[in-house]
Amino acid sequence: MHNIRLARYFAVCLTILVAFIALNASSVAQKGQGKKKVSVARADASASAGDKSPWLIKWKGNSVALPEFESAYLRMNGKTAYSSTLDSLKDFLSIYADYRLKLQEAKEEGLDKDPKIIKEIEGYRHMLSGPYILDKEVSDPAIKAMYERRKWEVRAGHFLASVKNWNDPADTLKAYKKAMRAIEMIDDGYPLSYLALSPSARAIWGRGDSNYLARTQHFGPDSTNKDNFEGSDDKTTARVGGDLGFFTGGMTVRQFEDAVFSLQPGEYTKIPVRTRYGYHVIYLYEKVAHTGGVHVKHILVSMPQVGEIDTMTYFLKADSLLQKIRAGASFEDIARESSDDKFSAARGGDMDTISRDDPAHRAEPNFDRAAYNLKDGEVSGIVRSTFGFHLIKRVNGVRAKTYDETKDQLKQFYKRYFFDEDKNKFMAEIKKRHNLRFDSSAVGEFMTHVDSSRTSADTNWARKLTNRSKTIFQIGDINWTLGSLIDTLSGQPGAPLARNAIYDVISKNIEESALALEARNMSTRYPEFEKIMGDYKNGIILFDLENKRVWSRVSPDSANERVFYDAHKAKYLWAERVDISEIFVTSDSLAKQLYKRVMAGENFDTLAKKYTERPGFKTKAGHWGLLLKGENELARRAFGFVTDEIKEPFAFQGGYSIVRLNRRDPIHQKAFDEARQEVASQYQDDRANELRSQWVEELRSKYNRQINEHLIAEEWQKQHGQKPEQGAQTK
Repeated sequence: MHNIRLARYFAVCLTILVAFIALNASSVAQKGQGKKKVSVARADASASAGDKSPWLIKWKGNSVALPEFESAYLRMNGKTAYSSTLDSLKDFLSIYADYRLKLQEAKEEGLDKDPKIIKEIEGYRHMLSGPYILDKEVSDPAIKAMYERRKWEVRAGHFLASVKNWNDPADTLKAYKKAMRAIEMIDDGYPLSYLALSPSARAIWGRGDSNYLARTQHFGPDSTNKDNFEGSDDKTTARVGGDLGFFTGGMTVRQFEDAVFSLQPGEYTKIPVRTRYGYHVIYLYEKVAHTGGVHVKHILVSMPQVGEIDTMTYFLKADSLLQKIRAGASFEDIARESSDDKFSAARGGDMDTISRDDPAHRAEPNFDRAAYNLKDGEVSGIVRSTFGFHLIKRVNGVRAKTYDETKDQLKQFYKRYFFDEDKNKFMAEIKKRHNLRFDSSAVGEFMTHVDSSRTSADTNWARKLTNRSKTIFQIGDINWTLGSLIDTLSGQPGAPLARNAIYDVISKNIEESALALEARNMSTRYPEFEKIMGDYKNGIILFDLENKRVWSRVSPDSANERVFYDAHKAKYLWAERVDISEIFVTSDSLAKQLYKRVMAGENFDTLAKKYTERPGFKTKAGHWGLLLKGENELARRAFGFVTDEIKEPFAFQGGYSIVRLNRRDPIHQKAFDEARQEVASQYQDDRANELRSQWVEELRSKYNRQINEHLIAEEWQKQHGQKPEQGAQTK
């Protein structure tokens, strides 16, 4: 049996690492049964002798005042202490007090001075300092600025003149001229929505417009300049006149976003905006305050997406459904019966929330506009989209998210669109500040003495490189040499020796060296980072201590596990299962033929052995054995069968399945051997909890732990506007 305790050890270490990469302390274990995870919250220095604040926790020679506890709660839980219930706060207070006792004992045993731990901490300091600096200097300010920008929503349209090859001057100039031509046409009265359309769509749009001829006069006698002006190269938005709908900060590339937010409604860019896609002409239609999302339901009458269609037929169908609703029919019932959006139809038309600040939940402009303009509970008229005609019911508005609620999403947007550019700019600044000097001749010497078609896994790949001291780059007082490069590649067996790959390795080390120089004054520039390192150190110390006091005394014990199993048999049950067999084929027609043959009396197992195409199942006559209900679609369906029943074939995993229910296996007791792994884990957890409880009681007695519950209760009641109860409580 595998070593469960060792597995837990690595799991906890990984938990600690992930927590601190995210720069957050992990939360303490909750009250109750189960193994308590090691807390890695920072233990601030004990209250100084001159601190007159009343103590909240007191033990032999030390105490914690209320402000220190409040700070610890905020770091460990991500919210203020008084946002929880009073009982929860008291529970946390007791756990935190025990944590401080454990930390005291660890330090008395000298674990905080253990060279192994100190070395490990320094390794993680080096690993985490660079990302921390980039977060503080680059990401965090940008994300906060993005949140401020996202307090507004803009509706814009754009015309794109794409550039296929920026290295081709002719291609670039052609696109620029096309974008400038579009700006000239807008200057002369053409709407951007007209220019974005393809020539064929534009001709249809222009017919019947009384101002159409007037707007085309400046093109002169050559009529081809009027209607045949190429439309936008963004074909997705061109079909709706370039309309991008409503969006907000962090949802597109920076040059485009900056241009949009610099405009006022009714304005457009007078110079083409360059992005990696080409040149854009942007028109701002609306700018409104961000209000959040809208929970909606809808009924869709879909239309074909290609070819000439008679839209009136579909419109009249949508209108007939609308009249039924206005006559008193349930919107939800009509959606279930008639909507062509089958996914939402099954839920009474419920689409959940559409939102202008999340690409995954944005709606097309017409749909969006209609939904946001409705009142809660109101049903729209007929709304056209590229999918067809909709009837929309607004359920309710959904408030805008706070900064804390949306921070992770903003970080994703920022990383996707802006981070690389900002990081490169920041790195260029610090490289310049630390006087980076690079010698390309050193790289040339390296390449002449290695086989660039091989890798560092080859034996003696670096034998010809004798001048290890030659400098490749110097930054600050860091001198990185050919020897440094050789050592780096040797530490990465299999690293390619091609020139581009070598430059990548060097660039990475230049960046790490520059950030290492910036990290030298971390304690003064970023005091919070030192607290994080203290958190991590305490977490490792306490893990080692708990391993000695608890887990080293817990080991597999088959005799006691058997006793534990006998005392807790009710926990170890097999859920209801089904035993099934299947004939699986990739042809729909063959599946139907086989089903008819089975129903006509042919032996199911014989046909399965001959025809089933599922790998490994021919010899088993398609027999799956016992399955739980949720294991796969075959089992889920078979739970609705009666024994020996066979139903029509259905699509499954790229083919068609005919399933027979052989028997049902009801809920029943697991034998000890069947439950052995669960029993071993739970027995060791229980034993660990027992040892941990004994240890904590010993610590409480040894250090004379006291908690002033009255103080925390009084402050909680004050924060909640309640009159504090009288009388001191300590324990």
